[in-house]
Amino acid sequence: MGFPLSELESIHMSELTQTAHRPPSLNRLPVELLSAIFLISQAFELSENEENEEEVSLPFEFRISHVSQRFRHVALSTGQMWCSILIEPGHSPSLQAARLVRSKECPLDVRLRNCDETSDVINKIVDGVFKHSPRWRTCVIEGGINSSIVSRIAHLATPQLKWIQITVHPPKRARTINEVWLGRSVLEGGCPLLKGVSLQNFAVHFARPPLSSVIHLQLDFSGHLPLGYMEFRELLMGCHLLKFLSIRGEIISVDPWPHTGHLPVALPCLLDLRISSLFGQVYSGILLTLDAPILQSLDLEGAQESDLDQFLRTPQHFPCLQSFSLHGSYLTPSKLNKVYAFYPSLDEMTMFGFNFNPSEILRVVSESICELGVGQLRSMYPTMSQRLSTLGVMLDSSQRASLHEGLKERLEDDESILELHDGGGWSYPRFFNWLQNFVTVEILLLEREFSGHEN
Repeated sequence: MGFPLSELESIHMSELTQTAHRPPSLNRLPVELLSAIFLISQAFELSENEENEEEVSLPFEFRISHVSQRFRHVALSTGQMWCSILIEPGHSPSLQAARLVRSKECPLDVRLRNCDETSDVINKIVDGVFKHSPRWRTCVIEGGINSSIVSRIAHLATPQLKWIQITVHPPKRARTINEVWLGRSVLEGGCPLLKGVSLQNFAVHFARPPLSSVIHLQLDFSGHLPLGYMEFRELLMGCHLLKFLSIRGEIISVDPWPHTGHLPVALPCLLDLRISSLFGQVYSGILLTLDAPILQSLDLEGAQESDLDQFLRTPQHFPCLQSFSLHGSYLTPSKLNKVYAFYPSLDEMTMFGFNFNPSEILRVVSESICELGVGQLRSMYPTMSQRLSTLGVMLDSSQRASLHEGLKERLEDDESILELHDGGGWSYPRFFNWLQNFVTVEILLLEREFSGHEN
C-alpha cells in the first residue's frame, strides 16, 4: 500500500510529467524533419515576397544558416534551398555563385535578366549557370535582340525544363521586315518536358522554343512588327497538346484574313482561350482560324460588337463553350441573346467594365426568355430545361444606382421572373448590399417556362 505524496513531491512529479510531454528543441529534431521545416518556411516567405516586391531582405536560406552551427549544417546540406539562381540588377553575383555550388544536383530555377555583359564577374557566373543547363527546371531570360544570353539559348539542351519565359527587347533603331530574322529557334538541343512558355515582345520573332509538348502558351507583344497570318499560323501549328492559350497585344497584323475555313489551325486539346488588346477584325480572324472542338472558356478584352460580328455569324465554332467573359467591351442585349442561343452549352457569361444600361439587360433577359430560341434548342438539347445559366456583370457606382431602381421595379412587378440568391434568406436590401460590385442574374429554365411558348 503506497503512502500519499507530500505537496513538494506532488509539484516535482507534475514538473517531470510536463517535461516528458514537452516538444523537443528544434536543435534535437532529426535532420530530415528540420530540413522539411526550412523548405516550408522558405516557400512561405517567397510567396509573401511576391506580394511585396518592394521589400528586399536577405533571403531566408542565408539568414537561417547563420542562426546556429546545426542550422547552418542542415541548411547547407539541403540542396533544394539553394536552387533559385537570380542574375539580374540588384542581386549579388557572389551569392548566386554560392547558390550554384550549394544546390548540388537539384533542379534549378534560373532567372537571367538584363545581365551586364561587360562584367567579367557576371559573365563567369553566367558561364557556370549555362554549364548546368541540364538541371534547369524553370527559366526567365530577358535581354536585347543582340544579347549574348539570348543567342546562347539557341542550341541549348534542357532535358528537365518545364517552364520558360523569354523577353526580347525591341532594337534601339527601327528595322525593316527584311532585316528581321523571323522564326529564330531556341532550345534546339531538346526540351522534352517543356509544358509552359511565355514569349514577350520580340521573342515571338527571335526566340521560339519547340512547342510540341507545351500545354500553356502566352504570347505578349507590344512592338511594332506584328506577325502576318501565315507566320501566326506556323507558330501554333506544332501545339497539338495546347490546353491554355493567351494572346495579348498587337501581335498580329490587321491585314485581311483568309476567308472562313481556309487553312485552320487545329488545336484539339485547347480548353481556355484569352485574347486582349487587338484591333478590329483580328478578334474574329483568330476565333475563326482556330479549330478547337472542346474549348470551354473564352475570355476577350477590348472586343467591340462590330469586331465579333463575323464570329457570331458562325455558331458552329466551339460547340462545347461553357464560359464567355468580356472585359471593357460592349454588346447590345440582342447580341447577348444571340450568344446564349448559339451556344447551348454556355452556362456563364461575365462582363467587366461593360458599357450598358443594367435595367435594359434585366428587361431583355426577363421578358424575352422565349426569344432566346429556347424552344428550338430544348428539342436539340433535352437536358437544357434543368440547366442553370449565369450572367455576371461588373458595375460602376452610377450603374449600381440605376440597377437599384430598375431591379426593385422589376421585382415589384413580377418576382417570379427571376430567382435571385444571396446565399441565405432572400430580401431585396440584403441582395443589393451583397451585390456591391457585381450582380449575378440566374435564370433557371424550368419545364413550365416552355409550356406556354410551345403550345
